[in-house]
Amino acid sequence: MLLILGGILAFLNPLATGFAAGVIFGAILLAYGVIAIVAGLSAFSTRSKVLELLLGVVAVLAGLFVLFDPFQGAASLAWAIGLWLFVSGFSQLFYGLKGTHDKGWRLLLGVVDIGLGTYLVISGPLTGLAFVAAIIGFSFLFRCVFLISLAFGLRRLKSA
Repeated sequence: MLLILGGILAFLNPLATGFAAGVIFGAILLAYGVIAIVAGLSAFSTRSKVLELLLGVVAVLAGLFVLFDPFQGAASLAWAIGLWLFVSGFSQLFYGLKGTHDKGWRLLLGVVDIGLGTYLVISGPLTGLAFVAAIIGFSFLFRCVFLISLAFGLRRLKSA
């Protein structure tokens, strides 16, 4: 039910959704950066220290950049979400073809994710920002229907 509510809210207020996505993305980068710096300081090998410290500093700087301008961060996030949806779509297709349960839903989810991901990757960042909220909302709603269907299917298996 929370996915349905989140999906509807994303559709109703796309600017707030883009802003929230940018803030969350920035916070994750900042947290990762701090953790990577701590890991680099405690690493045993010199090569691990340098790499972790470098990645940590880059992530902290990127996180601060995104937090100071969440809309720009959300625009670049659109491209990253597109890549994730594209890869996720192919994995759903793979598991839909190999699995025995929920083949139709997984195949449909894979096709939808590949289509949305492709659109985000080939569109410009400003165009992608305009659709981040719609894609998040649509994905939440579609995944909710998939999870409800999966739950009913598992319930039938348990009682059989």
